[in-house]
Amino acid sequence: GNQNEELCLPHRAFPMAAESGMGIHSLWGLSPAMDLLQLVPSAVADDLDAGATISILVAQPGDIRHLLCSISRRRRRPGVGALHFYLIEQPVEVLARHLLLLQIATDWELPIRQRANLFLEAFGNSLLQERTEAYVAALGRELVELACNGQGALEEIVDLSLIKYRDRDSLVDTFHSWAPSNPFDVEDLRDHRLRAHYGQRYDHRTNLGDWDYQMRIKPTGATVIHPKLYKGWRNTGVAFEFGEQIYDQPNRTHGSYVEGVMKKGKDKGIKKEIRGYWIDIVNSPYVSLGVDCETSHDEFAEGLFEVQNKGTGTEQNRHHCVEVAVYNMLAFLWEIETGAPYSMSKAHDIYSGLGEDASDLTNTQAAESDGAAAAAEGGESLRPTTEDDRRQQALVRARCIVQTFENVKVFPMKGGVDGLLAKKQFHGLFDVVSLSAGAAHHLGNDDFNSILKPNAAVVVEAAKFAVMLNKEQEAEYDSRISDMAEARGLRRVDLAGAERPAMFTFDRQA
Repeated sequence: GNQNEELCLPHRAFPMAAESGMGIHSLWGLSPAMDLLQLVPSAVADDLDAGATISILVAQPGDIRHLLCSISRRRRRPGVGALHFYLIEQPVEVLARHLLLLQIATDWELPIRQRANLFLEAFGNSLLQERTEAYVAALGRELVELACNGQGALEEIVDLSLIKYRDRDSLVDTFHSWAPSNPFDVEDLRDHRLRAHYGQRYDHRTNLGDWDYQMRIKPTGATVIHPKLYKGWRNTGVAFEFGEQIYDQPNRTHGSYVEGVMKKGKDKGIKKEIRGYWIDIVNSPYVSLGVDCETSHDEFAEGLFEVQNKGTGTEQNRHHCVEVAVYNMLAFLWEIETGAPYSMSKAHDIYSGLGEDASDLTNTQAAESDGAAAAAEGGESLRPTTEDDRRQQALVRARCIVQTFENVKVFPMKGGVDGLLAKKQFHGLFDVVSLSAGAAHHLGNDDFNSILKPNAAVVVEAAKFAVMLNKEQEAEYDSRISDMAEARGLRRVDLAGAERPAMFTFDRQA
């Protein structure tokens, strides 16, 4: 089947906004990355010295931001013994993509700067550079080995034992589908979605994008999302551009199958699996990584949100969401590899914290000339300039990475949270449960608490960043979350105390 045939499709998280913009499969979230370990209840935290296993359920997050954030900061909690993430999604294609992103993030051969950019490109762009297309296909082939034989770069981290065999076969099919030989006309498919979404107003789509920006994004305070970037992404599907690169190959990881019912023709009324472009075209990938970052370990991090000409009516953010997203990726990767939080060495320069990083080639060349100059003055160069230094650094890094991932396991699962409630193995298992907007309704299930430890924490995505809701719908969604949580006996304990949080945090009173 093909997406452009006439179909009736199922709808998801926000019934009141059942229009075509949000799509059916989420490949990013409606809230920034969060370190879920900071929610591990203090009572559990006390017995961490015993090396407790912390189990975290991440339901339908759309991407791996919470995993990367939590794993990268894990050494800040030396008492955490083992760390188990249960990552549940409905579509196999989204799980496949989580594995791809995890493998890119842990591709130690690539310099951190390059890896951060590559990750964001594969994550948020519907069109890729040719070399990225080839790289994604190559990782797809490696992931086939993981799914079939449990072998590959992720074999120590990823445990596929909770995935049924037929779903494993679908995973393998998905990995194969990333091969450049597979046609996926993403521009045509995306245009089809845009036309369905805008209808008669298709020719005014840039103005409509601007309207959404002014009415729904600006009021959240996330002006670091630059209107030009947001409108550009709305029209092209390309969110992260670096330098003079050309993005003209399809990102096949943005394709997925949906079961629809044929509306006309000889197959009318018959269910068909339709491969197409079923992802969000109104909520941008910027929210996951580009609107917020940790500021407590880096004196210059606040500067990323500096607003110039305040109060003049011509305010402008000095930096934008792509820079913040790169900064977040650098911070996650840096802390995974060095064990120390990332910090910039000069204001407004997101890459400056990489300073002496031997893996950062552009710096290494500069370092060689610096080194020569320093040697001429009889001084010492700070940067690892010799092959030995570099090898030494690589060794230290490798050791650090091993420690960061020690006893970390990721269990991908296909299905919904409701499927766990009846199973003995998940009974009382989770210290923390994170529900995206797409999974929030499970909080309404009377048996929801059966999977929680006695004093577990539950985080639920709020509707703050949901572009397609108006203020009333947003308030209605948020109050529904509060009602469901109250019915479960959960108490609200938001960390930020913000008036409009992006996530609600609750704990279970034991």
